[in-house]
Amino acid sequence: MKTIILSLGLMALGVGCGDDGVTKQPIDAAPLHDAGSDTPVTPACFSGTPTTHEQIINACTSAQGIEKNTHPALLNSDGSLPMLPP
Repeated sequence: MKTIILSLGLMALGVGCGDDGVTKQPIDAAPLHDAGSDTPVTPACFSGTPTTHEQIINACTSAQGIEKNTHPALLNSDGSLPMLPP
C-alpha cells in the first residue's frame, strides 16, 4: 500500500514539473558604447503610447533630471561615521 501511495505521489510531482514549451529570452539593455568605434551610441527613446514595461521605462520625456544627494546625513566631513552614544 505504501508503495502505491509513494508511486502516485512521485507521478503527481512529475506531472506538476512539466515543461510548458515557452522559452524566455533574456532581457538585456542596449549597449551604450560600441566596442568597435570611439563614438558613443545614444539609445533611442520610445515615442508613442507605451504599453509594455520596456516601452514605459524607455519612453521619451521632457522631464528634467534631478541629482540625489547620496551623502548620508550623519557622515562626518572626513567620511567616517560618528561615535555611538554610550
